Amino acid sequence: MNVYKITTSGRRYLLTTAACLLGLMCLAGCRRDQPPPLKVAAEPDAAAKSLPSGELSDAYLDRVSTQAAVSENDAMRGLLLLVDGKDKAKNFAQRVKLLADAGILSRNWTFVASRPITKGKLAYMVYQAAGMSGGVVLSVSGPSQRYCLRELQYQKVMVETGSYYSPVSGMEFIAVLGRADVYKRTGKVPGKAGDTEDY
Repeated sequence: MNVYKITTSGRRYLLTTAACLLGLMCLAGCRRDQPPPLKVAAEPDAAAKSLPSGELSDAYLDRVSTQAAVSENDAMRGLLLLVDGKDKAKNFAQRVKLLADAGILSRNWTFVASRPITKGKLAYMVYQAAGMSGGVVLSVSGPSQRYCLRELQYQKVMVETGSYYSPVSGMEFIAVLGRADVYKRTGKVPGKAGDTEDY
């Protein structure tokens, strides 16, 4: 007696099940997902936190350099200046959308205009905006706040103090933007902070 003998009805059942599974796998693989919605927190006094309109990059740099901790709103403006040379957004939500559409920030983050930008978020955004390439971990796993920070610290774009959730001071932010701008234009990182003359 053959234990593995499959009846005709059993064969049909297996073939039908296999065809259904294959069809579901094809549908799941071919489905085009919309990107997740951006999570921008509404703040009751958001109007008071709006940035000066028409602010040129030198005025922006002067204003931000004096801050003890750079807000996410100011950081988004800085990244737009790095990428496009201008900030055409009228508010924080538009800045977040422009950067998300450009693939510079993660759509999985929650954004709050007045919250200080963290070193991890800044590192991730600068890594993406400057088109940097990373080591083995970044190549295999993709960018994350922690590994982008480590890479930017290794390449001397960011200082090696604090963790990925530490806030960024105004002077540190300006130095990072300057070094990222040089990297974006030349593919090289200046030797030390402020060393942009040969680039």
